[in-house]
Amino acid sequence: MHLFKIFLLILFNLIIIVFMTQNSVERVDIHFFNYSIESSYLNVVILFTLLFGVIAGFLTSVFVIFSHKTQIKSLQNKNRILTDELNDLRNVAIDEGIYESEDGEY
Repeated sequence: MHLFKIFLLILFNLIIIVFMTQNSVERVDIHFFNYSIESSYLNVVILFTLLFGVIAGFLTSVFVIFSHKTQIKSLQNKNRILTDELNDLRNVAIDEGIYESEDGEY
């Protein structure tokens, strides 16, 4: 099922690319800081802008996922330590040292 979804996504993207290349009549000039590109197709500019946005979103999500995974690992380790400590406290004998005085009498 997962491969079928990927296949449909690739097919949909190819249809969009074919549509954009067949309807590319508008030309634009691009100026970015000191760089200038003259007479490029508008659909190519839109496609590269979309590609840049997807890559930026992917990289951002990768860093967020790694951050959350390290936080989850840390919390699981802390939870394991606290669970072990709680189990140790539960296994201590109930009357061990509660009523004892310094001379050993109750």
